[in-house]
Amino acid sequence: MNKNSFFITGTDTGVGKTLVSAILAKKYNAYYYKPIQCGLNRSGDKDSDIVLNIFKDVSVIKETYFFKNPLSPNIAAKKENVNIDFSQFLKVDKIDCPIVIEGAGGLQVPIDEKILMSDLINHFNLPTILVSRTQLGTINHTLMSIDIIKKKKINLAGIIFSGDENKETISTIMRFGEKIYGKEINLISIIPFLKTINSDTLQQIVLNLKT
Repeated sequence: MNKNSFFITGTDTGVGKTLVSAILAKKYNAYYYKPIQCGLNRSGDKDSDIVLNIFKDVSVIKETYFFKNPLSPNIAAKKENVNIDFSQFLKVDKIDCPIVIEGAGGLQVPIDEKILMSDLINHFNLPTILVSRTQLGTINHTLMSIDIIKKKKINLAGIIFSGDENKETISTIMRFGEKIYGKEINLISIIPFLKTINSDTLQQIVLNLKT
């Protein structure tokens, strides 16, 4: 597998996983793939549409499962009488170029009655980037996520923060996060809030991003 392939997870839903995925896909000329898509945004777009709206030259692989309801995968799938089968997911080891895979929701979102999103991460076995907010509440959510990553033996490539830079909050997360994880954690980037999100406003972030 190419060294610039990643699984993108987050501390919760709406944290900025899709934006980070788009940036990484652009940076490394990688495929974008979201295995499970639940619902559409207010504009009627899937996350893959959002990626293409930002960077039109990113290659997108169609999601394996699409559910119309914006719910956790286990509930959304049950409402449509669908069983999610891991064997149907993309075989990433057969792809000879980078790929960025975006999860649905946070690490412990159920996929069915037995499997969690963290188990899907281990299924793909890619270095994982955790996307975290910088606002109030993020310390608890992020440290709990790091604890899960440690317990599930997930390879943490680093953390990307989204939001206004809050040095004390970020330093607290990194300091305690490293105690939990047991080794140094890479702080990949801090992506500020942007009034307009497009290829132009993100260009500098793409250039500066180092994983």
